[in-house]
Amino acid sequence: MAVLGGLEFLGLLVFLASIASRSWSVEGAKATLRSDVEALIAFRDSSIESDPKGVLGDWDLGSASNVCSWKGVICSQQGERVVGLDLSWYGLVGRLQIEHLMAVENLRNLTLRGNSFYGNLSHSSSRASPLPCSFETVDLSNNNFSDAIAGRFLLPCKRLISLNVSHNLIPAGFYPFSQSIQVLDLSRNKIADEGLLNYSLSNCGGLNLLNLSDNKLSGRLGKISTTCGSLQVVDLSCNQFSGGIPMDFLSGLAVESIQHLDLSHNNFTGKFAEFEFGVCSNLTVLDLSYNSLSSIGSSTSIANCLQLEKLDLGHNAFAEKIPASLLGSLSNLQELVLARNQFSGEIPNEMSRICGTLRELDLSDNLISGGLPSTFNSCTSLEFFNLGRNQLSGDLSTISTLSSLKSLSLAFNNLTGPVPLSLKSCTQLEVLDLSSNNFTGNIPPGFCSSFVSLQKIFLADNFFSGSVSEELGNCKNLRTVDLSFNNLSGKIPSAIWELPQLTDLVLWANQLEGQIPDTLCSNGVSLESLILNNNLISGVIPSSLTKCTNLKWVSLSSNRLTGEIPNGIGKLESLAILQLGNNSLTGEIPPELGDCQNLIWLDLNSNGLIGTIPPSLSNQAGKIIPGVVSGKQFAFVRNEGGTACRGAGGLLEFEGIRTERLEVYPMVHSCPSTRIYTGTTVYSFPGNGSMIYLDLSYNSLSGTIPESYGSMSYLQVLNLGHNNLTGSIPDSFGGLKEIGVLDLSHNSLEGIIPGALGTLSFLSDLDVSNNHLTGPIPSSGQLMTFPASRYENNSGLCGVPLPPCGSSPKTHSGNSSSGGRRESMAGSVVIGIAISLLFIFTLTFALYRMKKFQKSEEQREQYIESLPTSGSNSWKLSGVLEPLSINVATFEKPLTKLTFAHLLEATNGFSSESLIGSGGFGDVYKACLKDGCTVAIKKLVRVTDFGMARLMNALDTHLSVSTLAGTPGYVPPEYYQSFRCTTKGDVYSYGVILLELLSGKRPIDPTEFGDNNLVGWAKQLVKEKRASEIFDPELTGQESGEAELYQYLKIACDCLDDRPLRRPTMIQVMAMFKELQIDSESDILDGFSLNDRAIDESREKEP
Repeated sequence: MAVLGGLEFLGLLVFLASIASRSWSVEGAKATLRSDVEALIAFRDSSIESDPKGVLGDWDLGSASNVCSWKGVICSQQGERVVGLDLSWYGLVGRLQIEHLMAVENLRNLTLRGNSFYGNLSHSSSRASPLPCSFETVDLSNNNFSDAIAGRFLLPCKRLISLNVSHNLIPAGFYPFSQSIQVLDLSRNKIADEGLLNYSLSNCGGLNLLNLSDNKLSGRLGKISTTCGSLQVVDLSCNQFSGGIPMDFLSGLAVESIQHLDLSHNNFTGKFAEFEFGVCSNLTVLDLSYNSLSSIGSSTSIANCLQLEKLDLGHNAFAEKIPASLLGSLSNLQELVLARNQFSGEIPNEMSRICGTLRELDLSDNLISGGLPSTFNSCTSLEFFNLGRNQLSGDLSTISTLSSLKSLSLAFNNLTGPVPLSLKSCTQLEVLDLSSNNFTGNIPPGFCSSFVSLQKIFLADNFFSGSVSEELGNCKNLRTVDLSFNNLSGKIPSAIWELPQLTDLVLWANQLEGQIPDTLCSNGVSLESLILNNNLISGVIPSSLTKCTNLKWVSLSSNRLTGEIPNGIGKLESLAILQLGNNSLTGEIPPELGDCQNLIWLDLNSNGLIGTIPPSLSNQAGKIIPGVVSGKQFAFVRNEGGTACRGAGGLLEFEGIRTERLEVYPMVHSCPSTRIYTGTTVYSFPGNGSMIYLDLSYNSLSGTIPESYGSMSYLQVLNLGHNNLTGSIPDSFGGLKEIGVLDLSHNSLEGIIPGALGTLSFLSDLDVSNNHLTGPIPSSGQLMTFPASRYENNSGLCGVPLPPCGSSPKTHSGNSSSGGRRESMAGSVVIGIAISLLFIFTLTFALYRMKKFQKSEEQREQYIESLPTSGSNSWKLSGVLEPLSINVATFEKPLTKLTFAHLLEATNGFSSESLIGSGGFGDVYKACLKDGCTVAIKKLVRVTDFGMARLMNALDTHLSVSTLAGTPGYVPPEYYQSFRCTTKGDVYSYGVILLELLSGKRPIDPTEFGDNNLVGWAKQLVKEKRASEIFDPELTGQESGEAELYQYLKIACDCLDDRPLRRPTMIQVMAMFKELQIDSESDILDGFSLNDRAIDESREKEP
C-alpha cells in the first residue's frame, strides 16, 4: 500500500507539473504576443503620418488580444506569434522606421509595397530589440524612398532570403549585403553606383536573382565572378552601359547556373561574334535587344546554349544575311526576335531547322526580300509571325501550312495583287495585318467562315475597291476592323455595326456613304473608337451614339452630316477626342460637352453652328487625368496657310499607314501650306489637366468669349476665328500658359489686347486681325514679333508691328503679294517653336546673370519706345541693354554686333516700307545702320531648325519632308540619310544654339574652323580635355560663373550626340535646367569629365 501511495503521489506531482507548465506556456505566449503588439504600435506611431483608408484604425492597445485580426497582420496557426505583415497598396504615408518591425521576434514576411513611405532605409539598434530580426522576405517596392540605402541596412537579418526595393527613387544601393540573400530586386530606381554592381557580380554568395534593371548604371560591364555559382537570373536592362560586352562575361565554369540574362536597352557596342558564351548549358533566355551590336558572323559559342528558348537580338546594328546555319543549331528555341536591324536577302531555307519548337518569330523592320521558303511548312508550332516592314514581294503561299498560326503581320511590304485565298487555311488566326501594301481587288469573301477566332483585321492603306463585305459581320469575335485609306464605296453593312464585341471601327479615307444607324451600341457598349472621317457619310448623328459609354475617339469630320449634335453626348465620360469639323451641322453646341470628364480634343470647325460658346467647356479644367488615349498612332495635318485654310488642322488615326500615301492625299492639299506630323499620343500633363485643342472656327457663333476659358492651363490650340463673337478678349487668357496657337480673327471683338497675352511664353501663332480692337499692341513677350497681317484691319490698333500710336492712320490690309507671302511664312510656324524660345530666353537670362557678376554698376533695361514725328513713322531706342547680340554681315566690312532693338530702329519696326523681298525662310528688309551702312536683314518667326518636328508635347512625333529644308550647321547628321525630321533632330539643333551662345561663334565659319564646323570643333576640344577654350571670354572670369558654364556645355554635348536615341528629349533638357545647382566648381567639373567618353563614342552613327 505504501508503494502504491508513493506512485499515486508521484503521478500527482507529474499532473501538477504539467498544469503549471501549460500555465507558464500560456503566460509566456501572452507575454511574447504582447511584445509583438507593442512593436507594431511603435511602428504605427513612428512611421505612419497619413492613413487615408483608415486601415490601421483597429490597431490599438485596447484590442491587443485580437492582434491577429488587425488589418494586415498574419499570425501563426496557433495564434501565438505575429509571423507576417502585409500592408500593400493602402496609400500609407510616412518616414519608415523599420527597426520597430525588426523587433517583432518571429516576423518573417514583411510587405509594404504600393505606399508612400520615404526615408533613408536605415535603422538604429538603440531603438529596437537587441534580438536579431527574423525577416525572410521584405518587399518595400513602389514607395517614395529617395535616399541612398545605408550599408548596414538589414545586416542583422541573417535569415533574409528575398529583398525587393524596386520602383522607388533610390540613387545608390547598399553593400555589403547579407550572404543569405537569394533574391535582390533594386530595379526601377535611380541607382548610379557602380560599386553595388561590381560587388554583386563578384561577391554573389547564395544569390539566385539579381535585378538592377531600369536604373542609371553606366560605364563598362565587368565579368561575373567564379564565386557566383548559384546565380540564375541577371537583369541589367534599361541602363546606360556602354562599350563592348566582355568576351568572357559568361565564360567561367562557375556560372553554368545562369538561366536568364537580360542586357537589353543599353548602349553596348561591338561584335556579337566575339562574345564567348562558355558552358551555357542552362541558359534559356538571352535578351540583347536595343543596343548597337553588330556582326553575328560565324560565332559558334552560342551553339553551346542548347537549352536556349528565347533569343532577342532586335533593335541592334546587324547588317548581314540571316545566319541560318548558326541559329539552326538551337533546337529548343521557342522565341526568336531579329526585328529592327538591317538583315538583308531572302529568308534562308536552313531557318526551318528551328521550326520544331518555335512559337514566335519576329523578322520585322529589316531589308528582307523575296518570299517564304517552302521548307517553313514544318513550322507547325509557330503562333506569332511578324514579317512587317520589309521588302517582301514574292511567294507567301507556305504561310497556309502554318496550322497553329494566331497572329500574322505582313504590313509595310511590297505585296501586290489580290489577297491570297490560301490564307484561309490558317484557321486559328486571331490577328491579321496586311496594312500598307499594294493589294487590289475586293476584300475576299469567306474570311469569317475560315477565321472563326478572328479578333483583329487590319487592311488599311491598300487599294481595295468595291464594298465592305457583309460577311465580316459573321466574325462574332471581331473587335477591331481597320479598312481605312482604300477605295471602298457603298454603305457600311448593318451586320458590322451590330458586332457584339466591336471596340474599334476605323474606316476613314474611303468613299463610304449611307447613314450611321440609330441602333448603335444596341448589342453592347464595347465600342471605343469610331473613326469615319473623310467619307461621304450623310444623315444626322444618331442619339444612340450617347449609349456608347466607352467611346474614347470619335472622328466624323469631312463628311456630309446634318442636324444637331446630340444633347446626351455628355454621358460619354471616357470621350477624349471628338472631331465633327467640316460638315453641315446646325444648332447650338451642347453645354453637356462640358460633362465629358476626359475630353482633351474638340474640333467643330466649318459647320453652321449658332448660339453662344458654352462656358461649360472649361468645366473639366484642372480635373482631367491622363492616359485614356495614350499610345495611339496619329497623324496631324497642320494648316499653315493662314486665312486661306479652314481650321487649325486635322488629327488622324494613323495605325498602319505610310506617310508617303498621306502626302498625296487631296485633304493635305486643300490648304496652300501644310505640314504632316506622325507619332504616338503622349499626354502633356501628369495630372490635373485640361483640354489641349479647341477649334470652333468657321461657324456662326455669337456672344462673348467665356472668361472661364482662361482656366484651361494646358490648352495649346484655341481657334475661335471666323465667327460673330463680340465683347473683349478676356484678361483671363493670361492663364493659358501652354497656348501655342491663338486665333480670334474675323470676329467683332472690341477693346484692347490684354497685356497678359505677352506673358504666354509658348505662343507662336497669334491672329487677332479683322476685328474692332483698339489701343497699343503690348510690347511684352513676343507680341510685337508677329507680322502685321496678324493685327490688320483693326483700325484702332497701333504699335509694333503696326505704325506707332499717334501717327497718321493708314490702311493695313496686307493685300500686296509680299504681304500674302508674309502671311504664308508666318503660318508655317510650328507650334513647338515657342518652347525653343522659352529655353533660349532662359539661357540668355542665365548668361546675362553671369555677365552681371563682372560689372560693378547696375544697369537698367528699358523697352523700346515708339516716338511719333511729324509727317513720318519712325522708331527710336532708349537705353537698350545688350545681353545678347546679333551678328550682321556686310560685303565690305566684318561682322557687326547689333541687338534686336537696334534692328527694329534700322528697319523702322520691320515696316512694309522696308520690305524688299520674301524667301523660303522669312522676309528680307532693308536696314540703315547708325554707321551709315545699308544691309539686308532676313527675319526668320523659326529659330534655325529647332522646332521643325514638334507638335505640342507629343514626345514621339515625326515630320516627313520630301526635301531637306534646313540651315547648314544646325541640321543633325541623320537628316542627310533619312530625310525624316524628328524631335531628336530638334534637340540637336537646340544644342547648336546653346553652343553658339556659350562660344560666341557661328555654326559654320571657314575662317574659324576651316572645313570643320562649330559642333566638330567643340567636340574635339572636349575630347582633348580643353573644354575651357570653348567659352566666349566675355562669359568667363567668375569662378561660380565658369562652373555653371560647364553645366551648360554638358547639356549641349548631350543634345549633340550623333546617335538620336541618346539625345535627351526637350522635356528632359528643361528638367536639367531646373535641376541645375552650383555646389562647387570641382563637383561640376568632375561630372563633366564623366561624359568625355560619350563624346568620343558619338562618332559612331546610329543605324
